Amino acid sequence: MSIRKLILAMTTAAVATGCLETGADSGSADPTESVTGVVARPERPDDGSIRVLSNRADLISGGSALVEVASDNLEGARYRLNGEDISGAFLRDSSNPRISRALVEGLALGENELRVILRGEGVLRQSIINHPAGGPIFSGPQVSPWNCNNDNAVDAQCNQPPEYAFQYVPESELERLMSGLDPENPGTPSVYKPYDPQNPPPAEDIAMTTTDEGETVPFIVRVETGVLNRDRYQIKTLFQPGEDWSALSPQPQWNGKVLIHHGGNVGVSYAMGNPPNGDISGATSGNEILLGDSTFVALSRGFATLSTAQANLGHNVNLVTAAESLVMAKEHLIEQYGPIRYTIGTGCSGGAIAQQHVANAYPGIYQGLIVQCSYPDVWTTAVQFAEYNLLNQYFGNQVPDSPEGFMDVVTSIFTSGVTPPQWSFFYGHLPVNPQFSDLAFFPSARPDQDNCPGLVDQALVYDAQSNPGGLRCGLIDYMVNQFDVRSPEAWSDNEKILGRGFGGLPLDNVGVQYGLRALQQGLVTPDQFLQVNRGIGGLSVDVRQQPERTEGDPKALENSYRTGAINTAENLANVPIIDLRGPDPGIAHDAFHSWQVRARLEATQGHADNHVIWFGPFPLAGDTVFTTEALMTMDQWLSAVEEDQGPAGVADKVVRHRPDFARDRCLSLSGLSAEWGPSLTQSGGLVYPDPVIPGVSSGDLPSVPASLGQIMDMATGQVCGLDLEALGLPSALADPLTPVTEPVVALQQLAVQTRFGTPRTVAGDDIRTLTNKCQLKAVDAGDYPDFPGKDSFLEQVREIFPEGVCDFSQAPKHRVPTLTWLRYGDSQANTYGGDPLPTLNQAPKGWASPAFEVTLDPRQGL
Repeated sequence: MSIRKLILAMTTAAVATGCLETGADSGSADPTESVTGVVARPERPDDGSIRVLSNRADLISGGSALVEVASDNLEGARYRLNGEDISGAFLRDSSNPRISRALVEGLALGENELRVILRGEGVLRQSIINHPAGGPIFSGPQVSPWNCNNDNAVDAQCNQPPEYAFQYVPESELERLMSGLDPENPGTPSVYKPYDPQNPPPAEDIAMTTTDEGETVPFIVRVETGVLNRDRYQIKTLFQPGEDWSALSPQPQWNGKVLIHHGGNVGVSYAMGNPPNGDISGATSGNEILLGDSTFVALSRGFATLSTAQANLGHNVNLVTAAESLVMAKEHLIEQYGPIRYTIGTGCSGGAIAQQHVANAYPGIYQGLIVQCSYPDVWTTAVQFAEYNLLNQYFGNQVPDSPEGFMDVVTSIFTSGVTPPQWSFFYGHLPVNPQFSDLAFFPSARPDQDNCPGLVDQALVYDAQSNPGGLRCGLIDYMVNQFDVRSPEAWSDNEKILGRGFGGLPLDNVGVQYGLRALQQGLVTPDQFLQVNRGIGGLSVDVRQQPERTEGDPKALENSYRTGAINTAENLANVPIIDLRGPDPGIAHDAFHSWQVRARLEATQGHADNHVIWFGPFPLAGDTVFTTEALMTMDQWLSAVEEDQGPAGVADKVVRHRPDFARDRCLSLSGLSAEWGPSLTQSGGLVYPDPVIPGVSSGDLPSVPASLGQIMDMATGQVCGLDLEALGLPSALADPLTPVTEPVVALQQLAVQTRFGTPRTVAGDDIRTLTNKCQLKAVDAGDYPDFPGKDSFLEQVREIFPEGVCDFSQAPKHRVPTLTWLRYGDSQANTYGGDPLPTLNQAPKGWASPAFEVTLDPRQGL
């Protein structure tokens, strides 16, 4: 390399890392402007630095960035953005004169240079790369077509100025509840009422609230809605109308904490959606008093709450654009409201998936997770639902879609060779659950959906016969940036006609022996086992049943692990998780998924000490008070981590500071002993944060010693565990009873917690169910019970599985480590499977307190 090239390379590196350059300051000119080939020297602590607080310096969007400059030579310093003087925007910190900060606005698209000309000879430089407010930043080419359904859109990216509305909580919640009931509109009214700053209600009609930092203010909430990444976001805060608020001077009632709430379900859309509200997939929005609501409690304590339409899995299955929307929304929040201490997620079903997906693939967005009615991810759950669908079609366990289809269902029932009482032995679950999943979830997987969400006649949807070149409106093609397209050797007839591959299939059932464990237990006959496995078939690239088994695409399978689409829990050690779970009445939210996540954590971390499961009798979510209790517990947990400035890593701090209340619970009553005040089981928001009962204050409620709460947990936990040692029995007495207690425990878990299995666990996989494609082995006679005619049976098994059968003792085929902070190209070019973002070694300090060590670098969590 020539000396000139070496000097230029060193100069470029200096710009990227914000290091200090030398040069004489003569008048108003920047001495570095006329200097080429200036040799950069390493930054020294006393030289100073520029730090972008609101995001990574190369992920900024929307034209602004919150910036901090630190130096001992700030007196008289001049600040320039792309050569223009912006010194007036910077304010010195009154408590630390070596710090100045500003919201730097007017960034051009692409690379920008911020220079600070210091007193004396120093010049600080920082490169800031600004992306469009409409995206993308790291998700690659965007879904097309896209319908901007906001009337105030100013461009094709749906951008519009933020809008603001106000709400307030009435002084008497009970009066509002009773007076707001409308017999013609069932349901309960929202806890909030509209607030007009130009015509406010009397001050005495507005409830007061005291934050967790002791600020007492009227319970008035400002709701900001706007558009980022072509879709809507929402931010709520306690707000004092008429008072200023900026990132450099927030109103005092904000505690610096953020709660992100998510919606449920799973799906795709080709148009803008709405940010979700409330817990339990939005069920608590408008029902805050009766069902409880952590977003309401969070606001009352001084949190800001945030939600984005793109992070609602029912609207957008793509975890990368979900993460991207949260990155952009958090950046915007920091720039407009101020730096964040820590961020907590909450959400049920799809909201739980979104949190756990994103936290594993893009660590640092959340510092704590509260998941309800949880699944670990979409794409191992997709295997479960796909196999339900195949078995449903084989057994005839379907709701006919037409009168003509009724006879097909009847025919399947009588020709499957398996009686309806035996179906569960193949499903691993009661038959109602697979039927529900087929009706509620599985149709969204198909590329030829009848009603493609949000499309509004902007394109014709794919049809295998009449329109093979149409838009493939399904889950898999919606994530093609992550999975990659299919290789030519796997192309279907339609792909060959079009000369291009569809999105690759990240699932496979070659070698899967459905009902193997049921056969081993004598619950199904050898003939039934053979008949099902011979006839079940698989799914085509169009997600339609075919006689052949499903052949997953190698690149898609590998990328599903690489990108985090399959959540292996490799990068969750820094994140406390509280999992709220109730029994599943048959609507495809199996309780075993909570323990599935735990098993994955134990496999990758060697423990699950950052994972807490609370089980209760309320369907799916456990208890109407759980979300409030979990918020308080998570806040306590993260606050303790935040205060720990010791040298230990975040994962160690998370385990060390786990609160006493963060313990597994089953049908627990220990909420009575909570240190923040008693909560009554199934009481929703009637007691906390302020009792709705007239004449009763929180101070009037009796407190219960925390030790009694732990005793309650131990006693009620026996309903789900029957841990004799926990009851005080010495191991010398408890161990001999294990052969008796173990079957009872299994029955308790099944009957009380509805910990059912899946077709894949019945086929031999373990509870982690991470195997979307299995390694194969030769048919082994030892895997099957002895019975007359076994030799003939084995010959037929080998005929059905000519390549071999699944060996679940081996690692999944095509499994690779999950990489964090991947980018998938730009608006034009696609990087299938993603490449890691470059390491910047400059943490965005505004994202979380220093103890959480948030870097947004790909090395974090690896």
